[in-house]
Amino acid sequence: ETVFSWPGLGGAIYEAVNRRDYPMLQASFLLLAISVIAANFIADLLYAWLDPRVQAN
Repeated sequence: ETVFSWPGLGGAIYEAVNRRDYPMLQASFLLLAISVIAANFIADLLYAWLDPRVQAN
């Protein structure tokens, strides 16, 4: 996939699989995992901020 003529992460992972570039695969999956964790953390913070009934115990 290409957005604004920038190659995407999916294409990079696909090429890394075909080339058996394991460090690139590790870095890609680490980046994806960190992104998912960060998005979940931000969603939790926003949920607590938007709904005052939710409080940390």
